[in-house]
Amino acid sequence: MDVSKLVGKTFASEKEREAELQKLFEADKVEYERQRGDDKQFPINEKTQQIYLKECLGQAGGVGNYFFQDMWAAREIYRSNIKHVYDIGSRVDGYVAHLLSMEVQVTLLDIRPLPQKIEGIDFIQTDAMDLSNIHDNSIEILSSLCALEHFGLGRYGDPIDYNGWKKALHAIKRKLKIGGTFYLSVPVGKQDHVRFNSHRVFNPISIVNEMLPECILQEFSYINLQNSRIETCLKNTACLLSLDLLIQSSLSDYHSVREIVNKNTFGIRTGLFVFKKLSYPPPPPDTLK
Repeated sequence: MDVSKLVGKTFASEKEREAELQKLFEADKVEYERQRGDDKQFPINEKTQQIYLKECLGQAGGVGNYFFQDMWAAREIYRSNIKHVYDIGSRVDGYVAHLLSMEVQVTLLDIRPLPQKIEGIDFIQTDAMDLSNIHDNSIEILSSLCALEHFGLGRYGDPIDYNGWKKALHAIKRKLKIGGTFYLSVPVGKQDHVRFNSHRVFNPISIVNEMLPECILQEFSYINLQNSRIETCLKNTACLLSLDLLIQSSLSDYHSVREIVNKNTFGIRTGLFVFKKLSYPPPPPDTLK
């Protein structure tokens, strides 16, 4: 529809605007029939029409937090050359689909059932606050994108558990192999708070504290929708070096995260974390307590 004909017009109500769009639709229909003429291939059947009036006012596409987090995690998996990933609660039609397109096998863990049998997905119905039916020290790569913030709030049929997010993180630490990697995204901001029963917002340090001392923070980033970018605040490259250097590097990184949070120039965003499970975990830094 030629929406340029609406430029400069004002409408007293949405109903009035829809009436103008209906006129554009009818004009398009007349033009279509004129061009079809006597051709029999694609006639308009009045009984099977599907009329859309407002799509012509939209944009070519839109991207939000899910787009960037799914792309971020899938790209990390691609670069790792890993061919099997465990995932807790991420979007099947987003991130998981990206992995399947790269021929990465996914073991999907969710408290809700998955009725469809999808090639490339092994599904295990489980409570992520416990993960009792998953072997300890068995997972090399695990991801969970925008799921942890919901645990224990009842939104997805899970039992109410005030500490559900903590229990899930501790379960994840138990299930990771030594040297295993955990990719996580959650809403982050300066103050921990809950928007019951939708989700929690985390101070990033709260997440880091719960992962210590078994897991070290390798990366912290956040999604900046204002400039459509992922802003990387820190990336620890010393994780596989000596323990002393690891502790020194991690302390520096934690100070960096705390400084970022205290400045809080980004408001509430989606935070992206990468953790690595250590064989000899350093003690948790006192400065974070």
